[in-house]
Amino acid sequence: MEKAQQLTPIIFGASGLLGGHLYQHFYAQNPNTVGTYGKHPAAGLQHFDLESSSIDDLQLDDSQNYTAIICASLTNIAQINAEPEQTAGVNVHATGRLMTSLHRRQIPILFISTDNVFPGIHGNYYDDNNEAAVSEYGIQKRRTESQLMSITDGAACVLRLAKIIGNSPDDGTLLNDIAKQLHSGEAVRAASDLIFNPTAIEDIINAIDYLIQHRTHGIYNFCNPNSYSRLELTRLMAKALNKGASKIEPILFSELDPSGKRPLNTSMVNSELFTDFSFKSIHTCIEEQVVWQS
Repeated sequence: MEKAQQLTPIIFGASGLLGGHLYQHFYAQNPNTVGTYGKHPAAGLQHFDLESSSIDDLQLDDSQNYTAIICASLTNIAQINAEPEQTAGVNVHATGRLMTSLHRRQIPILFISTDNVFPGIHGNYYDDNNEAAVSEYGIQKRRTESQLMSITDGAACVLRLAKIIGNSPDDGTLLNDIAKQLHSGEAVRAASDLIFNPTAIEDIINAIDYLIQHRTHGIYNFCNPNSYSRLELTRLMAKALNKGASKIEPILFSELDPSGKRPLNTSMVNSELFTDFSFKSIHTCIEEQVVWQS
C-alpha cells in the first residue's frame, strides 16, 4: 500500500490488554498512530472518556487518513448484569455517540465485539446468527453492533472475539489464570459446560491488521477453530505443568453463578473470510506458558 493511502489507526481503549497490543503493533508501523486511555494513563496515550470526551479533544493531524478501532468498553460481566442501565450508558449510548462523530468525519470504524452476543445454548454460532444474548454484556454489544451498522449504512466492520490468550506471563489472561490456580495448591474448580474458542492475541492482532488494510466491511466471527471447556483447558495445563489432576474439581458453571445470565457454550464458527488463516494452536500457547512458569 502506498504511503499516501496508509490508514492511521486511532485506538480507543489502548490502555487495555487488546488495545495496548494493537497500539504497540500499529505504532511500530506508523508512529502517527493514536491511542487513548480512559482511567489508566499510559505513556504516549491521549485521554478520552467515552461519556464526557469529544473527538475534538484529541490531537489529530489533518494530513492523516485515520481509521478507528474501538476497544474501549466496560467488560465486568457481574457489574454489567447488576447495573444494566448505568453500564449501557457507556457501552451503548456513549459508544454510539462516538461512532456517530467518527462517521461524520468520514473515519472508518472497526468495533471489537464478543462471543457473548450469542445465547450460548448449543454453540458453533455462525456470524449471521441472530439469536438473543442472555448476558447483559452480550445484549449491549449486540445493540452497539446494530447501532454501528445503522449509523454507517453497513460501511463499518465488527469483529467478534472469544477468550484471549495473552503472550506474557503476567497479563492475567486465561492460561495465566489457570496456571496461577494450579500453582496455589488449592482445589481448582473448573466448569465442564463453559465452552469457548481460546485465541492467541497475536492472531487477533494479525486479523485486525488485515481488516484495516483491506478496509473490510461487515460483521465477522474470529476465533481459533478449536473449542475447549474450562475444565479441558485446566486439565491440559495441569498435565503440562506436571500438576496432579486430583486437585481439579469438575463443576457446572451454575454452581459459581446461578443467575442464568452467562452464556455457556459460546463456541463460534469462523467467518469464511478467515478460512485460510493460520492459527496458533492451544498446545503451543500452553507450552509457552510452561516455559514462563519454569
